Amino acid sequence: MKEIIELNKRILTEAPGAVPKEYGFFMLTREDDCSEEIAALPSGIKAEVAALMERLKGAVPDDFGFNVTLGNDDPWFELVYGDGQETFMNSPVEWNATRSIIDQLKEVDWDTRRKRALQGCQMMDLMREISKVAPPSLPSTKDLQKEFRREMKEFVRTVRTERSEVHVLRWRDDEGLVAERFASVRTFADELPDLMTVQYWIIAVVANGKPLPVRKIDELKTRALKELEDMPISHGKALGKFAGIMG
Repeated sequence: MKEIIELNKRILTEAPGAVPKEYGFFMLTREDDCSEEIAALPSGIKAEVAALMERLKGAVPDDFGFNVTLGNDDPWFELVYGDGQETFMNSPVEWNATRSIIDQLKEVDWDTRRKRALQGCQMMDLMREISKVAPPSLPSTKDLQKEFRREMKEFVRTVRTERSEVHVLRWRDDEGLVAERFASVRTFADELPDLMTVQYWIIAVVANGKPLPVRKIDELKTRALKELEDMPISHGKALGKFAGIMG
């Protein structure tokens, strides 16, 4: 990791303004030509980044990909393995920050990592198939509010005077009931697909001191599920299709 960390320090010291503001970092991959990504860097640093990417390509077997993160306080390098066009798995390694990343890559047991990655890819393929046929087990908002009627009333009573934020009451098996704040309904709606993917059940939403109607909450959930349709495993998780199979 030493080369990556040193190069990252140069970027932060000499050209912090070249870091893409949209993301706050550079994400460079084996598959992409990084010239467009790093176009705003000074020519000297740009040449160093390109040279490092070429060295990494030579040190990592062709069937493995990799990602390099630069331009923020957490530079990183990770390996990924792809089994076909749609299934990719991270292949995590604890890199030593004081040693050369190239030297460390020479010590990787690639055959073992390849076998583990393939097993993970096969599991993802199995989950895709399960998501096609397993019945959903996501409870309706109406049923959730019936089940947690007393807790919901207390929640609404507590937060209805705090009108500057949106308050959400959610539940998950390993956490129980949790109250969370959001800046606006839009902010909550933007985060809802991720919340549903990790199996949070949304019970109540209070905005401007008033509980949203069940119909409105269901509309937000339907919109979140629509956003997940192109990601069958995440969509299946959000619908509770893997209950009893995985967390």
